[in-house]
Amino acid sequence: MLDDDVSLMRRLASGDQQAFTCLLERHSKLVLNVLYRIVLSRDDAEDLCQEVFERLWVNAPQWRDDAKITTWLYRVANNLAINFRQRVQQRYVLDLDESSLAEGGVDELAAASSPADDIADQSLVQALARLPENQRAVLAFRFYRDLPVKDIAEIMGLSAKAVESLLGRAKTQLRQNLGGGE
Repeated sequence: MLDDDVSLMRRLASGDQQAFTCLLERHSKLVLNVLYRIVLSRDDAEDLCQEVFERLWVNAPQWRDDAKITTWLYRVANNLAINFRQRVQQRYVLDLDESSLAEGGVDELAAASSPADDIADQSLVQALARLPENQRAVLAFRFYRDLPVKDIAEIMGLSAKAVESLLGRAKTQLRQNLGGGE
């Protein structure tokens, strides 16, 4: 019989590595997929996923049985992804200012960073990349994880109304980014 998440977390809190492995196997693919939808890079999503589960290991002794593990994992994943994107954007701006503009400008940089293997997929990735992180996150949780608005609100620390508003703005912006107008 498979243990439920609560009993696995109790075991993990006492240092049970087998419980950790079970939780990792059970939830890592879902967390990785959400992270990928937010950061849009498989390698970066894998690194962040590892960090999510490192935090689970470290924080297990403080676990409350009334908490839902998926909500906690998604909240940590969302926060890490948003912080990561902000760090990447800051590095990108610094790199762009210092080297790319001196070596030929933005057009060369854009051409180098957009391979045209699959135009439809690339267009979607580019359209998603132009969304603010919080909009990309609500889309990932709602449409890739099929989470209810109430759960997304808890994960992101927002009200349900704020999540619905973000979803509406994200859909509108995504349509515009894909050339569909309003």
